[in-house]
Amino acid sequence: MGTTTMRKLTKLTQWAATAATLVGVAVVAPVVTAAPASAAGYGCAGNLVYTKSVYANRNGYTNKIGTVQSYYDGTYNCSVFVKSAYVGTPTQMNFSIYKEDDGTFDDDTGAFSQYAGPVRIKAPGSCVSEMLVMNNPSGTQIFFGQAAPPHNCG
Repeated sequence: MGTTTMRKLTKLTQWAATAATLVGVAVVAPVVTAAPASAAGYGCAGNLVYTKSVYANRNGYTNKIGTVQSYYDGTYNCSVFVKSAYVGTPTQMNFSIYKEDDGTFDDDTGAFSQYAGPVRIKAPGSCVSEMLVMNNPSGTQIFFGQAAPPHNCG
């Protein structure tokens, strides 16, 4: 197996462990309500460099559920997932940003009403990607996987 494949497997393994934790705490996790968006990009510094619409992919759900927004300040990549489904209602989520070349990540887990994040990682010269697990208000998982492919490379 090549180095790239091993890194992707390691990243997937780390992320799957985080997602498994989310599923395990979904019932007992406290409700966390996100603060209102700031003028600086939901708490992210820098310029908006990437956006991607995300559509549900689990349990028969297919509608748009939100948008990944990624910012870069020259050193740090910072991302948020802004909900477009169930806005105003806390839904359990795990949102992560990954540095593609070494698999390091930052994540945010909780029940959010408007958005998850910000998540930040120091990644000059490296691509980043975002992963998401999201449930609907009744606890059914409606998204699991990569929310945004590698981007902002360099």
